Amino acid sequence: MPIRSFSYSNPKKSAFFAGTGFLFLYWLFGFDGITFSDDVYYLLAGKNFWAGTMEFNEYHFSTRWGAYIPSGLIGFLFGFDPHRISLISLFSYIGTLAMLLKVLPRESNPWVLLIWFSTQVYFLHFLTKVYPDSQLVFWTVLVPFSAVYRNERPILAALGLISGLFFGFLTKETIIFLAPLPVLLWAFDWKKGTKNIPFYSALFGFGIVFGSLYLAYFWIQFGSPFYRFESIQDGHYISEFTYADKSVWVMLKRLTILPILTFVERSYWIWIVFAIPGLLKIRKNPQSPGIEFGLAFLSLLGLFWVMSTNFRFYNPIYLNPRHLIILVPILAFLIALGWEDWSRNLKLKRSMTGLILLGTGISLIQQDWKMAAFQAFAIVIIYVIQKRQQVWSFGVYLAFPALMAISYQMKLKEYKHLIQTLDQESLTTTNQSIILTNNFLDFSKEVLLPENQTTKDLLFPIEKLDSLKPNPPQKLRVLIYDYYKHGYPKEQVDVSALEIWLNENYRLDSESVNGKLWLRNFSRE
Repeated sequence: MPIRSFSYSNPKKSAFFAGTGFLFLYWLFGFDGITFSDDVYYLLAGKNFWAGTMEFNEYHFSTRWGAYIPSGLIGFLFGFDPHRISLISLFSYIGTLAMLLKVLPRESNPWVLLIWFSTQVYFLHFLTKVYPDSQLVFWTVLVPFSAVYRNERPILAALGLISGLFFGFLTKETIIFLAPLPVLLWAFDWKKGTKNIPFYSALFGFGIVFGSLYLAYFWIQFGSPFYRFESIQDGHYISEFTYADKSVWVMLKRLTILPILTFVERSYWIWIVFAIPGLLKIRKNPQSPGIEFGLAFLSLLGLFWVMSTNFRFYNPIYLNPRHLIILVPILAFLIALGWEDWSRNLKLKRSMTGLILLGTGISLIQQDWKMAAFQAFAIVIIYVIQKRQQVWSFGVYLAFPALMAISYQMKLKEYKHLIQTLDQESLTTTNQSIILTNNFLDFSKEVLLPENQTTKDLLFPIEKLDSLKPNPPQKLRVLIYDYYKHGYPKEQVDVSALEIWLNENYRLDSESVNGKLWLRNFSRE
């Protein structure tokens, strides 16, 4: 069968294969290295779990089993390599795409869904990373996906919905933002006159069983059924990303305009605007599968906006763009659902244009020229490009920044060169002095250099400089990774303190600057 004929006769299948191919290629060529942050913990936790040395303790990351056990299995089977282990994120995305296409109504364009599903910059950035958020994407969509079948297969649907919430919670607690969905669905069904007792009875029963087993484990293992929740509360710390310790005005900003500013800055705004026609369509005609995904989006958005991360005091969640990637698949579904509506409704089109202009105005005020241009160009496509060509025009428009991000991140990090340099330093037989380096590099050394024990032993974080001052070594090396200015600017304090100490106590013997790496050799004067 010719490819063109296959595309027309099996649009969902062709969209799925095209999407799978695109995601695989992005995963293959878009890897820019680790983030030197939480992913280090998850990578090492997965490795330790399958080696039988993982300890579960009060640190709440240690009981996010879904975040590292599946990914750790990939490392156990195929070798400890961060890029290879991030296959778990690829599998999560592909499985999510399959579910969305499965329940997409026949009259909706699967290519629209695919385009908006696979082009959000942050969504794709974490495709090549080992973070719970990319795995949570699958469990998040499994919840409304299962709910779609609550009338046809009530028992299986209930099991799927509870599994999504339960295994999602094992992966990351953010899934609780979907917890109101079963209640909202019950209210919708009750109002509609559909009691669906088998589904809700099974849902309640599975919830009791899964919840009891979970709480019983912590009761037996740690002496309290609520140990996990207590550890989350105890793990709270004050930072620039918390709000309970800030002024009333900071809290007010967080609950009013800050979410909108974040959506604009992180390019989620366009997705939300184009999802509005789908939401309006659902409101006008609340039918499955739209109602399940519409309620899921409202539940997520509402609790992202106002829910506290702590039960002891009110502290709304920090809207990290990584946290928000679970919105993307549901938004893509809603966009595909309402795609034809806005193109036929001039009033709706003008309202969407107004919202896009609002986002553009915010970007201009913030002097974010690229984001302003990105949003404004959507208006050009809406009004200038003919309807038949709009889908593919949007595809090119959305994919361009996502693809450009690969080159940007690789130039920003020069990750491969970093690994090569660290390996080479261990091979220098004439100089085996310690290597003072960025704190985040020392923190990540078990992942960066899993087999190079020599270099790992030589690395020394600059934040511990004071411990060297009583007995400074005769020789030392200093390796500063310029990426800290972008990823960890707070380390500038440690870098500045290091430079003062070096100038006062050491003589520079040699130095080299290669890309993002500044390597120097010092000896005592």
